[in-house]
Amino acid sequence: MRKVFKVLTLTYCAVFLSACSSNYLMTFNGENVKKDEDKGTFSFNNDTVQIDYSFADRDGRIYLRIENKIDKPILWDLKSSAMVINGKTQGYSAEQAAFNGKMNASVSDIGTSKSTIFNDAWVNGYITGSVSLPKDVVLIPPHAYVDGHYFDFKNDVKSIVRSSQKEKVHMYDMSGESFAVKLARFEVADSPYSLRSYLSYSILEDGKAIVKTTEQKFYAAQLWQTGSVALNNIIELYNKRGDVLAVKEKKGQEAMIVGGALALTAAAAAAIDPKAAE
Repeated sequence: MRKVFKVLTLTYCAVFLSACSSNYLMTFNGENVKKDEDKGTFSFNNDTVQIDYSFADRDGRIYLRIENKIDKPILWDLKSSAMVINGKTQGYSAEQAAFNGKMNASVSDIGTSKSTIFNDAWVNGYITGSVSLPKDVVLIPPHAYVDGHYFDFKNDVKSIVRSSQKEKVHMYDMSGESFAVKLARFEVADSPYSLRSYLSYSILEDGKAIVKTTEQKFYAAQLWQTGSVALNNIIELYNKRGDVLAVKEKKGQEAMIVGGALALTAAAAAAIDPKAAE
C-alpha cells in the first residue's frame, strides 16, 4: 500500500506541474492581402512582385518570400523597409552585427596586499571569430525569389494574450478530445495587435532605378491560451497553418513531465494490479 501511495503521489505531482505550463496562440487575419483558407498563408500580388507571408515559425518569427515576376532585376531595400508593430517601427535590416568567436585568455591579480579590497586584474589573450553583417540591399534576378525569417514576436504574443480579457471555451484536439481554452476574438477595429509590413524595392531598367513601395496589413483576430494540451496536438498547429503563431511557456520541469506522467500512470496501475504491467 505504501508503494501505491508513493507512485500515486508522483503521478499527481507530474500532472500538477504539467498543468502549470501555458501555451499562447495568436491567429492573424489580413486587411489587404489574399488568404489561403486551407493553408492560412497570406499573399499580395501586383504586376511586378508576389509577396507571401506565414506566421508558422518555431522561433516566433514571420516568414517572408518576395518573388520577382518580371524580366528585369529588382533590388529589395531592407534599410528602407520596416515592420510597424502597434505603431512602433522595426527595420528589416538589422541594426546590430552578430559576432561569433572564441576567447583564449588568462587573468592575473596585481594587488600587493591580500587584505586590499581593490586589486588590479589583467587579462591576457586573444579573440578569434567572425562577424555577420546585415544586408541592406538584396538583388532579386528576373523570375527568382528571396525569402527569410524576420523579427521576434514571442514576447508580444505572451504579453498581449495574458493581458486581454478572454472567455472560457472548449475545443477539440487531433484525437477528438475536448480541451479547455481561454479565448478572445477581435475585428480589425478593436484588435490589440496590428502589423504593417512596409516594403521598398527598385526596378532596374536602362541603368535607372524605379523606386516602388508596397504595404501589407495584418491584425490579431484570435488570442487563446491553454495549458491542457500539447502544442503539436492542436489541429491548427499540427496542420502548420500559416496564420497561427504559438509560444510555449515552460515552468519548472514541465518539459519532461508530459511523457513522465504517462510512465508514472502506468507504474501506478502496475503497483495496484501487477497483471497490468504484463
